[in-house]
Amino acid sequence: MFAVKFKATEKTIFNKALAEYIASSYAEPPEVYRDDLRVLDELREAATAALDGNPNVLKRNIRYYGQLAFILSKFPADVGISFTWYNSFTSDTEVSCQDLYFERASVLFNIGAAYSQLGCREGHSDMDSLNRAFNYFQQAAGTFGYLQRKIVGECRTQLTTDMSAYMLTALENLMLCQAQECVWHRSALSRMKDANIARIATHVAELYEQAMQSASQGSLAGTIPNGWVDHLKVKGLYFRAEAQQRKSMSCLASSQYGEEVARLQAA
Repeated sequence: MFAVKFKATEKTIFNKALAEYIASSYAEPPEVYRDDLRVLDELREAATAALDGNPNVLKRNIRYYGQLAFILSKFPADVGISFTWYNSFTSDTEVSCQDLYFERASVLFNIGAAYSQLGCREGHSDMDSLNRAFNYFQQAAGTFGYLQRKIVGECRTQLTTDMSAYMLTALENLMLCQAQECVWHRSALSRMKDANIARIATHVAELYEQAMQSASQGSLAGTIPNGWVDHLKVKGLYFRAEAQQRKSMSCLASSQYGEEVARLQAA
């Protein structure tokens, strides 16, 4: 299964720009908020400094994202702080701008990436691991979908291609595929009836085919990682074959030998 890489960023300090805005717009001494501004800088540093797929990174990014939502309710998006973020898939591409909405969108992207990495770290040999992986991939899909539909539209700058509508849709579809693949693994482990496992495999195949179509958009040619489209195509074919093979086993159990042979040939 595929995990999404984190977006990298450069160090940024909130303290000075927000203190100046407080002094000029709220007519309050910024010293009163010194500790709050220091904590905000520490939150960003903690959320962006050591990025890897573990639950603590996820928690730190969620906490920082919540603080950004609060900051945006008190300060303008162009308050005077420059943020630099790199493309998740091609790290030589970057965007720098003074836009808190862009910062929020980039952090939310990394929350989705964290969920995807946590899902990929789980095994497929026991129910507990599969349940956790399913939940992580569902959360990743929801995050990328929400980012695409609600958040990136508020950004006031041209974004890197990893946050284009096509790319975010492809990532959402990929995560949904991997979540449903966990459902298929659970059905096989729990020894469900072959006919039911076949229906689940068919649904997984349909999702992978949809994901392949969204990842094959021409505008993603220079962004989508090498091998992803082929992987999605192979997965779709595999689960089509798995569905036919399970249907053949169901036919065998009911003595429908002719259909059994036809199913096996289709597989």
